[in-house]
Amino acid sequence: MFDFNDKEAAVLTALQQGLPLTQRPFAEIGRAHALGEAEVISLVGRLLQSGQARRLGGVFDARRLGYRSALCVMDVPRARLSEVAGKIAAAPGVTHAYERGWPDGLPRDLPGGPGSRNWPNLWFTLATPAETFAAETERLRAACQPYAVHTLPALRRFKIDVVFDLRTRERDEAVEPACALERERPPAPPLDEDERRIVKQLQGNVPLREDLFEAPANAAGLSAAALLERLRAWQESGVLRRFALLLRHRQMGFKANGMCCWNLPDGEMLSAGRRLAACPEVTHCYERARLDIFPFRLYAMIHTPEWERTRRLFERLSQTIGATDGQVLLSLTEFKKTSMQFF
Repeated sequence: MFDFNDKEAAVLTALQQGLPLTQRPFAEIGRAHALGEAEVISLVGRLLQSGQARRLGGVFDARRLGYRSALCVMDVPRARLSEVAGKIAAAPGVTHAYERGWPDGLPRDLPGGPGSRNWPNLWFTLATPAETFAAETERLRAACQPYAVHTLPALRRFKIDVVFDLRTRERDEAVEPACALERERPPAPPLDEDERRIVKQLQGNVPLREDLFEAPANAAGLSAAALLERLRAWQESGVLRRFALLLRHRQMGFKANGMCCWNLPDGEMLSAGRRLAACPEVTHCYERARLDIFPFRLYAMIHTPEWERTRRLFERLSQTIGATDGQVLLSLTEFKKTSMQFF
């Protein structure tokens, strides 16, 4: 793992938050952090080559591209877990798949721990075109019998902001200001074939060069100026969340990923979700349907370098929202993590 000075760490945060949609985005980021354009490009290249960065490209909102997604959960015996997880991971619409539970090294009766309870252990996200989602879910259910697949669609989304700040990795307190809460937008019209071609060009790893948008624009049959105009409009409408560098959090030192869950009364859900979304340490925050096998409704994702620090952060978030009976499920095994491939 590379060592980063404060300037480089600040640039990495900016690259994750989103590159400016301009002809020379690396030059603009460099100027804001007292680095040269070549230095920023070199930093990105090192991370991509080492595998610490997953890709440099567009981050799109699946819902606004006509896709349906859901968090799914299964309870699978340990002896069959790798086999069943392999079937799940092989599905193109599955982007993330984890074994989640409690590490052997932590006492089960700590706050956030399962105590005597055993929760479902295989968690994955499924996203497909809306018209095929039900059929794909049934196909996975058939493939994984006799183990049931339960879906947990988001009822309300408070935050999606996967940004890892290396300046706070070794500290318990984050210092970045809270990001804006998710805002509601009107429905987006379906994309035409030309627009789908643009998405296909940007959903992978865009070639690293000074004029970053020139190559994907040419491949899409556009000028760079026309592509940037389209991307700015998509960003305003919510189709494009950001154009960014996506890091592999485990390789960057954020190895202890935790899914925090609480069950709150209806009247407290909105306020609690907004308070969690305002916490810089929270990368995702959703309200989901309650299941009999997992009786929680408010979910927040967090990452730290160590299990115990993740658990302590869960305690602090619980205090923030005034919740006393929650649970944190820690990501013990990563079976799959990839970006969604649209169209």
